[in-house]
Amino acid sequence: MPIKSILAAYSGDASGSGGLRLALAIARRFDAHLTGVVWHGPSDFERRYRSYLTRDIIDMLAQRDAETVAGIRSDFEARIAAEPSAPRARFLELKGVSDFSLAESARTYDLTVIGNRAAEVGRDHFSARPDVVALRSGRPVILVPRDYVPGGTPFGRRVLVAWDGKRAASRALGDAMHFLQPGAEITVLTVGEEPRRGHGDDVITLLGRHGIAARRMIRPPSRGTSATILAAATEAGADLLVMGAYEHSKFAEDLLGGVTQDMLTRANLPVLMSH
Repeated sequence: MPIKSILAAYSGDASGSGGLRLALAIARRFDAHLTGVVWHGPSDFERRYRSYLTRDIIDMLAQRDAETVAGIRSDFEARIAAEPSAPRARFLELKGVSDFSLAESARTYDLTVIGNRAAEVGRDHFSARPDVVALRSGRPVILVPRDYVPGGTPFGRRVLVAWDGKRAASRALGDAMHFLQPGAEITVLTVGEEPRRGHGDDVITLLGRHGIAARRMIRPPSRGTSATILAAATEAGADLLVMGAYEHSKFAEDLLGGVTQDMLTRANLPVLMSH
């Protein structure tokens, strides 16, 4: 089933976000409808001190957020208008105390594209987490580096799949099949020992039956799993990394760190996450 409905979430800086650029490229390719969305909750300052704030201060904070939203909306509309063949598009504002409101909305789209998290001081509450959206929405999410610019070749031409044979990786691969270009080159990376084969076919056979050329790559985890994955993506010339999100519990990764957490800050190419 082709991609027909895309949610493009901003991280609080629409003009510098690579997410919008990639979302537009995907929308053009699939003739898909594009919904730009800005999510925000109350700022840390407001949450912490709300009971002590006067009505005038609360109104001032709300006005500041409204101005930020207006700027993001204006940038979105200007980018759409500047497109040679503008996609069907609309803009949506979501307010909530957590990313859950964005995850709920993402369930009714084929794909959510999120630019890397906002870096400006005082705008952290406009910063949606793609891993949380992938975890709670049941839909694929693409995390896009802040300065990402689509290349001259179509997106999804060279893909690295981080494969451990588990559920989340399998789900991510299935979701990624919608993006693969005809003649795509897939590298299936395993960090550590090759996953034990079951009684059926393996992932290389599956891709081959879809007419997709795939090769297997196995690398030792001597550099750490995250660093090994990113080095392999560079080696393969990948324009997309596909991986499962939170095969281990989110609580454990928040507490101790993990591959999903690392990719939020270290990935230098678009990452498709599914759970």
